[in-house]
Amino acid sequence: MLLIGEVSKISQVSLRMLRYYDKNNIFKPCIINETNGYRYYSADQLDELYRIVELRDLGFSIAEIRELIREENKEKYLTAIGNKRIELEKEAEEIRHKLRRLSYLEDEVSVNSDDGIHKEITIVVKSIPDQDVISFRKTVFNYFCDKDMWEEFSQRLISSGISFSNESFSLYHDTDYRENDVDIELCVVTDGNCGEIPQGLVHRQVIGCKNAVSILVKGPYENISYAYRKFAYWLENHSEYTMDSPTRQICHVSPVNTDNPEEYITEILIPLCNE
Repeated sequence: MLLIGEVSKISQVSLRMLRYYDKNNIFKPCIINETNGYRYYSADQLDELYRIVELRDLGFSIAEIRELIREENKEKYLTAIGNKRIELEKEAEEIRHKLRRLSYLEDEVSVNSDDGIHKEITIVVKSIPDQDVISFRKTVFNYFCDKDMWEEFSQRLISSGISFSNESFSLYHDTDYRENDVDIELCVVTDGNCGEIPQGLVHRQVIGCKNAVSILVKGPYENISYAYRKFAYWLENHSEYTMDSPTRQICHVSPVNTDNPEEYITEILIPLCNE
């Protein structure tokens, strides 16, 4: 048998945390001496302790760890690990996005590189026709969640056997910018012969507009902010127009097509009202 101090030294888990795990019914000694209150552990328990420490380091809550340890259900364990992997991948993507933004900000401040970026942005006015689409609309946490939406949408379409084209776009229905609870609708163009529509999807016609600004952006998605800045100058010089909604975004070349963000081609379509 091992004393709590010996377990602490061997496992490199503090006495405070061992007592905390005991108090929260996560990792308890196999014997407690009723006379002196000494806690005793067996060497067989160390594997479980290492697992608990690993789960804590990976961001699992005490409640989640307690449930996993108690049930000893392999399938539930693997599901929890899979869910945590998805969560961490999202966090990693957000961190990578922030790092890219830092790099662009650094370049802009040091060498005013946005002049070069602006050359990769073109603005024209064009009409948008009515389009027959299958759509998937959802309020999501933020704008970065559209990737997960597209994956869910694609799976539903494929499993339903619905015929659709490669032409697709996103509609952003909020009339102003939102930090959270973003209303996004994903659309794929169809020929109108859709058959039975799965639950959660909608077959409808997206109404076009006579005038819309088309902003073509080459390069990483971080360049989109520069596109809107360039659009601000355009709108200021065309006072006969005001912005309308919803804004569309079409990814002509995206992560689906290339691993190189410099090769992305994104089109932003902003409907206009002619005053």
